[in-house]
Amino acid sequence: AVVSTQSTGIDPIGDKMLMGLTTAALWYTGAFPSWLVGIILGRDIVLLLGGMAVKYSTLDKFSVRGLFTVTDATLEVKPGWHGKVNMCLQIGAVFGCLAAPLAGMENSELLQAYLYCTGIMGLYSLLRYVATYRQVIGKVKQKPDWLKDRD
Repeated sequence: AVVSTQSTGIDPIGDKMLMGLTTAALWYTGAFPSWLVGIILGRDIVLLLGGMAVKYSTLDKFSVRGLFTVTDATLEVKPGWHGKVNMCLQIGAVFGCLAAPLAGMENSELLQAYLYCTGIMGLYSLLRYVATYRQVIGKVKQKPDWLKDRD
């Protein structure tokens, strides 16, 4: 399989935008709980900022463009199993909230339990990624030259 370096950075951002916009639209119509939208959007924002922090810690010379360039990654944070499980649960939550009115299950205890499980997994995944980002940034043994002058 051929994979471009741009797609490795752009694809996850596209996934986050799609899920964020979908859940926000469902929340707006009253079909998705606001607390779960908050967890999903909050997690994705923290992931994006964490990725930028990892990138920032490895730049030889600071530039805004350097923060957003995905073709010259110096460190890689691979998605963990928890991120993949979380995404599957989120997709299931969206489908469940879309299908619930058709099945007459808008206030179903089963759907509510599933949404709570999705939220708990989202929080767990968030904490795991924060720990991973801290570990990766901690492995950067030496500050880049452009940061040494700030101490």
